[in-house]
Amino acid sequence: MKPAPFELYRPDSLAAALALLEEHGEDARLLAGGQSLVPMMNLRIVSFSHLIDLNRVRSLSGIRREGETLRIGAMTRQQEIAGHPLVAAHAPLLAAALPYIGHVQTRSRGTVGGSLAHADPAAELPLVMVVLNAHFTLQSVAGKREVGARDFFQDMLCTDLAPGEVLTEIAVPMAPAGTRVSFREFARRHGDFAIAAAAAQYVDGPDGGSLAIGLGGVNPVPYFCARLSRSMAGGKAAQAAMEQLIREELEDIQPLSDTQADPDYRRTLAAILLADCLREVLQ
Repeated sequence: MKPAPFELYRPDSLAAALALLEEHGEDARLLAGGQSLVPMMNLRIVSFSHLIDLNRVRSLSGIRREGETLRIGAMTRQQEIAGHPLVAAHAPLLAAALPYIGHVQTRSRGTVGGSLAHADPAAELPLVMVVLNAHFTLQSVAGKREVGARDFFQDMLCTDLAPGEVLTEIAVPMAPAGTRVSFREFARRHGDFAIAAAAAQYVDGPDGGSLAIGLGGVNPVPYFCARLSRSMAGGKAAQAAMEQLIREELEDIQPLSDTQADPDYRRTLAAILLADCLREVLQ
């Protein structure tokens, strides 16, 4: 099939893109990497009259360090992140997750912001950003605002982006030296969306450790395991109670059910992946 007819716009500045989005309202859609949007258009799952291509807006691409934060432009290609020295040095969890995203071909076209704004519950980048407590810059003709990743994802394929807003930048806190990370995923084939995934980051410290751990592919949105993160922050001393703590965390989850897995299977996978991540980061 082919998409329904639409008008294509290719602005070369963010201001021009925002003006087009404001002019055409809900009858317009943004094109970033197109790895999810274009197939949906071809199948006519979605249709609209105006498509605004952001690929000429160069100000939306790039990775830079600002103080203790990495700032990643929303149009930065996923493959660029995978090989970037700043990401490898200061965002090891993000670097660990990148090889699980599709294949080289799709990562070479797919963008960071496109994946986050699409908000597929099985995608890897939303999970990582929730665990890292990243913040997103959202911009419209009226101005800009910031929202935390843990508040950005509201439901399956649904985010806090308001009409007329564009996700322009992602702010990722830099990991301290000695940070240990783990990313685990179960999919039918490498490159497929995850049936379940887990990500963890642990920072040891003189007054105790700091742990952040979450699940993807299980809930309609990435799930930050707040109780487990607090309970297991003691490191090795907490490992004796790990299985019980994981069971208690998963009691609050109603796993998704689809053709890939039923809720009980997803819950079992989630428990296994969480345990694997915890053992790896707590050594």
